[in-house]
Amino acid sequence: MGKGEPWYGDLVYLVAHPPTRCAVPMTMTQVEMFHSDNSCVYAIDEALLRLDQPRLMAKVSRLRDGLVKVEQVKKQLSDVRCQEQLLSCALFAVDMEMDGVQRRMEQVQALEQITNAHVAYTPVHTATEDRMPLTPCRGGPVERPLL
Repeated sequence: MGKGEPWYGDLVYLVAHPPTRCAVPMTMTQVEMFHSDNSCVYAIDEALLRLDQPRLMAKVSRLRDGLVKVEQVKKQLSDVRCQEQLLSCALFAVDMEMDGVQRRMEQVQALEQITNAHVAYTPVHTATEDRMPLTPCRGGPVERPLL
């Protein structure tokens, strides 16, 4: 390519030496194989010992602890949902019972009768003389102004 010559172009291929490997994501089935209750635990432990990588063994140990905790949390969540269903049923039954009582009270006009009875039995306070009249006196609660 000299001065004034057209640009030369061609496809360029990038090659990474040595070839790199991409991480392959694990499925949940593969992750659950590491659970301490799984039958594959012995084979996985043997393979980890042969790899001789303490950090990887520590990560697998944390993974197993995490799987156990996830199982416990799922069980607690299931128990809470069961409790919620039972309490919802109980609340519905109480609401229906209260609604029936309210309807019956409305039919017999019980609120008006209860109000009338309450007014009849409540003593009416009349305006009477106070036991201690507030008469103006020197040094008393109502002091007479000095002229």
